[in-house]
Amino acid sequence: MLHLDATDPGPFLGVAIGAVLATMGGLVGGQIENRLNRKEREKSAALLFGEILAGLRLITRMASDSRGRGEPYGRVTLRIVQAALRETQVYDRNRETLFSVRDPDLRARTHLLLAQMSLTLESVLEAASAIRAADEARATGEASDHAAERRAAAESERAGSFDFMLELAAELPPLIVRYEALAGQSFDATDLALRGAVVTPSAAA
Repeated sequence: MLHLDATDPGPFLGVAIGAVLATMGGLVGGQIENRLNRKEREKSAALLFGEILAGLRLITRMASDSRGRGEPYGRVTLRIVQAALRETQVYDRNRETLFSVRDPDLRARTHLLLAQMSLTLESVLEAASAIRAADEARATGEASDHAAERRAAAESERAGSFDFMLELAAELPPLIVRYEALAGQSFDATDLALRGAVVTPSAAA
């Protein structure tokens, strides 16, 4: 028959120490796992937003080149602007992923830039629609002075919004560099791939 001496702390002390060590090991293991998971989520977020920003960098560059050839705000230029807007919509659909980026300054700058870019691109397209509407109004016999004023205002808004888009695009490269550091890779490959995949009609000719 097993006899335990209550005055002998040996067995109880061993059990207690074992329980403490097991608890500590579980806590340390959990912290390591959480840290690895956070880093993995941050890297995935950096890959996503780095790709979005790299795409915008290229598309806005293409829009600027297109405006300098032929009709400044022709169909090709506006289609490129629409492509840039779609890139910002990818961000809108994945906005919660940005919280995986632990740097609050990088999060804030990314959100502000993409929000401004989205609004500016929409402004370019809305002004283009207003110009078409003014032209249609003049074609249907609306007072020419009124239609001309509306068109002039829309043209000024379109040009101003386009220029502001290019100013915002100048802020993309520094952010991309920071996301490259988090993702552990360069986003130049995306730029080169898109250059080869998307060619404007003037460049193809």
